[in-house]
Amino acid sequence: MLLRFDSAARAVARARLSAAFVLSFVIAGAPALAAHKGGVSPGWGQCRAPDPDERIAGCSQVIAEIAKENRHNQAAAYVNRAGAYQAKGDYAHAFEDFGKALEIDPKSSVIFAARGAAHHAKGDLDSALADYGQSIALDKKNAAALLARAHIWRAKGDVEKALADLEEAAKADPKSTAPLLTAGALHHAKNDHDRAIAAFSEALKRDSKLAAARNGRGACHYAKGEFDKAIADFDAALNIDAGYVSALVNRANAWRAKKDFVRAKADYDAALAAKPDLAAAKKGVEDMARLIAKRSSGAATPTDAAPAAEHDHN
Repeated sequence: MLLRFDSAARAVARARLSAAFVLSFVIAGAPALAAHKGGVSPGWGQCRAPDPDERIAGCSQVIAEIAKENRHNQAAAYVNRAGAYQAKGDYAHAFEDFGKALEIDPKSSVIFAARGAAHHAKGDLDSALADYGQSIALDKKNAAALLARAHIWRAKGDVEKALADLEEAAKADPKSTAPLLTAGALHHAKNDHDRAIAAFSEALKRDSKLAAARNGRGACHYAKGEFDKAIADFDAALNIDAGYVSALVNRANAWRAKKDFVRAKADYDAALAAKPDLAAAKKGVEDMARLIAKRSSGAATPTDAAPAAEHDHN
């Protein structure tokens, strides 16, 4: 399924789904904010708790006597409580706390990125875009903010701006594969298969066990008619994850394109067994049974057009 930009509603929904990941990346990438330094209040034990209600209670205890804490701890308490409010869907209180944190540290790239992620999760893409932009202006190597802004540009249908941010994010964090996977999907959606292959290949250099990159690169080779290369990548993806349904369907399609209907049917069967409601696998099984029967009757090799490859990295 190729990436399309013809539905604003779907784009916003996709952006919202990515926001939770973005916020976790922002906070995980900034342990100095999540942690306190020599805190005074006993509430710090709860102020970093995973349970939102417990964290709100702990951070509120810290904030009640906020003047006793250093500036770093003051900002951390507000940011941690903001994240807890966000987890509960209480955006009004979350934004109030992010605002308090920025009053304390108005030049924090991390706080702007975290607030941007809250706007992102709420579906306010323009506000998220503004905060991510401010975060990047303060720290041009903030990989989390660059990746997040790329998702916003993508949701808005501005592929070139998304790709520019993904390129910078990949440079800023040489170990991250997320920018490269997303870039590969976008290049593929533009039918720029060579650049997509390059992006997926770079992701595999960073993590050779990344099944999604193997599947994505295989889909690009498939689109170029390079079926043997495609099958090699789908094989590798399935060696990493034997139950990878998308790779099974893709490999079935590649065998089908090579007129190897028996192997194609075996892969469609395996995909259908793993996911009985998968229409592509069900139709593939039916088509292969018909084509195998026709070939067995002594007829010439049947005419058949293999479907487009499945993509789950979008």
